[in-house]
Amino acid sequence: MLFNSAHFLVFLPIVLILAKILKGTYQRVFLLLASLYFYNAWHPASIVCNDIRTSTWYENWIDLSFCNFNINLYIIILIVSMIVDYVAGRIMSKEGVSEQFRRLCLIASLITNLGILAYFKYTNFLLEVFADLFNQISTGEPLKIEHLKIILPVGISFYTFQSMSYTIDVFRRNLEARKSFLDFALYVSFFPQLVAGPIVRAHTFFRDLDDTPKVTAEDVQIAFAQILMGFTRKIVFADNLAKVVDFTFNNYKILNPAEIWVGAMAFGWQIYFDFAGYTDIAIGTARLFGYKFDPNFNFPMVARNIADHWSRWHISFSTWIRDYIYIPLGGSRVGVLKGYRNLFITWLFAGIWHGAAYHFVCWGLWQGVMLGIHREYSKTKIAAWLNEKGGLSYDIGARVFTMFCLSFGFILFRAKTMQASWEMMKSLVFAVPGGVYSVKTFVNYDYGILLVICFILSYYFSRNPIETIIENKRKFGVFVTANLFIILFFGAGGQNFLYFDF
Repeated sequence: MLFNSAHFLVFLPIVLILAKILKGTYQRVFLLLASLYFYNAWHPASIVCNDIRTSTWYENWIDLSFCNFNINLYIIILIVSMIVDYVAGRIMSKEGVSEQFRRLCLIASLITNLGILAYFKYTNFLLEVFADLFNQISTGEPLKIEHLKIILPVGISFYTFQSMSYTIDVFRRNLEARKSFLDFALYVSFFPQLVAGPIVRAHTFFRDLDDTPKVTAEDVQIAFAQILMGFTRKIVFADNLAKVVDFTFNNYKILNPAEIWVGAMAFGWQIYFDFAGYTDIAIGTARLFGYKFDPNFNFPMVARNIADHWSRWHISFSTWIRDYIYIPLGGSRVGVLKGYRNLFITWLFAGIWHGAAYHFVCWGLWQGVMLGIHREYSKTKIAAWLNEKGGLSYDIGARVFTMFCLSFGFILFRAKTMQASWEMMKSLVFAVPGGVYSVKTFVNYDYGILLVICFILSYYFSRNPIETIIENKRKFGVFVTANLFIILFFGAGGQNFLYFDF
């Protein structure tokens, strides 16, 4: 179910009212069923359901069990992941269980989750890599492997990581295993964050589940403001920017470097507004039920450097790879060379997590390169001097420079192939045909103005968070009115959330 759909606008108030009426176990059962209904509303073009065939017992079973009752086949995968991780957690928490057996339980959990994720997300990519390697060493007929028709279940990258963080924390004895399967299932499937995050840690969710605070008038105001801002970010900014992004990446061969620069930066802002908008709605919705999730974005597009950017962007994911990959590898405590090894392994993993393609691998490595360069630069005397004496000019210049560096990564992230991304990046740096371009031929110039507006607004809200806006009734009134106005008059809509593909 999409947040930006009429279905959700009917679903949310009904679930909210009934959840407030019900208490205790009844409320938890209801929220679990509502969450499964929310997930079940996603109906991909199923392997069998769109072309019902009953020639075999297997196809007949699928037809009867799922298609005829309009049940999403992929919900079974979610439930399997829940059961395996719940059982693994319970066994690992029992007294008298040996460390070796606890480790086996953790391995079983990781294999199940990563195996499911690998099959649905990486099978075709691994086949492509195998064919490329074979063709590199073979002198015979080139090997061609057709892609399998595998449909990626929505949200699988998010709920598997969330569930794995639970079993890892239980194994490390940082968290007590949940005795109630109902509680654990609700943690994994709670609908606000089910399909695109944020990746909520178990201790945060269970803290509010065990002692759900009363939802105050201030909570409702903050939640409403956050949801409203989320819709503005998505419908107004992200969906409008999608027009220039799609045009740029579909027609990059006929565009000049200035147009490609605008298109690359536009994609960075598009995916930021799209994903931050989604998590605004998710966090605001959860707050209406009494669950206070940590912020997932903190205005990363106005960051001063790449390290600052990643401390503000998709915080639940960046802290996840830090806590469960980078630090276990040894972090930066193992010497310079091994520290950089750990950095690149972590960001290689981050790239592959986002997508099964070569350009996503290169995107992850590019983040590692930028972080490594910044790490060395920050140790220099010139960096210390500029931070102390640079003033406003250096502050703004650093933010703009960071945006330009990020744009290369945006191209790698958005381009359909590695070849397309390479051609676009070359045109940004080397190709300057024709010299100066006239405004008449610059098809993206009006979106350049929109990007400047995005930058200014993000800078303003980074210094004036929602919590401070609602303290002043006049400011809050202006905020709500302005958002409603631009949604009604400038909202584009009709676009899926980008991170549903990851």
